[in-house]
Amino acid sequence: MTSQLRDKQDPATRADGHAPHVQGSTEVTDAGEPSPEARGGKADLVDAHFTHRGRGIEFDMEVAWVRRHLPPGTGPIVDIGCGIGGLFGTLALDRAVGVDLNESGLAGTRDRFKSVPLLCAGAERLPFADGVLDAITSQHVIEHIPEYESACREWYRVLKPGGMLLTLTPNARFSDPSVYDDETHVHIFSQADLPRLLCDAGFDITDLRTLGLPWFRDHARMPAGWRFRRFVVKHAHRLSNLEPLRWKGQTLCCAARKPA
Repeated sequence: MTSQLRDKQDPATRADGHAPHVQGSTEVTDAGEPSPEARGGKADLVDAHFTHRGRGIEFDMEVAWVRRHLPPGTGPIVDIGCGIGGLFGTLALDRAVGVDLNESGLAGTRDRFKSVPLLCAGAERLPFADGVLDAITSQHVIEHIPEYESACREWYRVLKPGGMLLTLTPNARFSDPSVYDDETHVHIFSQADLPRLLCDAGFDITDLRTLGLPWFRDHARMPAGWRFRRFVVKHAHRLSNLEPLRWKGQTLCCAARKPA
């Protein structure tokens, strides 16, 4: 896998030494990514997001959707904003490559997944050659990227013809937008503007739906509401095929393919 990916850094400066395409934090800083000091209070929010991503039954619900759309094969699958590596098992450890901006957080992820190449880089500038990836996953990341149009074009560039982009993000039409209050969010997408963004980048849309509870917090006030929550999460994909519920879940999911 490593021979397919572009080495843009001298080996002496690599972050973890796992593979030639693993990049340290120097280039990211040179490219303009602000330091934690410059980000101020946002640094704590980013760290919290990193630590908690990959846990909970809603996460498991989203993982099931990702699994449905992963392409077969043996080529690399990059998880943008990989966090603690919650998706790596689903992607297959021998195919997974993790990308995240949180260098300090990635140190802990490396301890957990020693065989998975990890890269500290921005989503808009990936150090991969053109057309080398089987798939990219972006789970609750695109809403944090100011240059999301550039990021989508970059993801298109590095995917193979026929490669898949799987994007999960908060649903702008969700009934309780306060669930997604987060000052690091730059744009909350709807079922109209997310596929339009990806089509403008060159992708073909293969699946679009929302998943999860239409009434995220109300279940807590219901008798045995936790049972209702688990039922909805367990059957989320089937429920999302029902037209009255299709656009009411908390997570917007879009599968897109780079034309062959």
